[in-house]
Amino acid sequence: MASGKPGAVQSAPALAADMATGTYECWYFNQAQLTLNFTVDGPGTYTGYDGASGTYSVDALGAVTFLSGPLQGVMPDGFVASYEVRQGIPTLSYISGRGAEAAFCQRV
Repeated sequence: MASGKPGAVQSAPALAADMATGTYECWYFNQAQLTLNFTVDGPGTYTGYDGASGTYSVDALGAVTFLSGPLQGVMPDGFVASYEVRQGIPTLSYISGRGAEAAFCQRV
């Protein structure tokens, strides 16, 4: 953890074996992206904004693959979904092929 002292070690965002359960709200810059909102119901399962259920997997590096449901194929080819805990907040990011964050979803 960073302490503000010279030589203090900065901690990297925490990765997880699975996404934290709960509701995630999604944003593109300062605009809400309601069709990307979802709820993680349990390990590997979620419910989309429309009430449809789906499944996903998370690899050891935090890459998320939506295997079924409303978020499967929601982003264009070349985009990846990545999960991490940023400053204590579970976050899913959609990253473009150029490495830029295109949208993000945070547990609320």
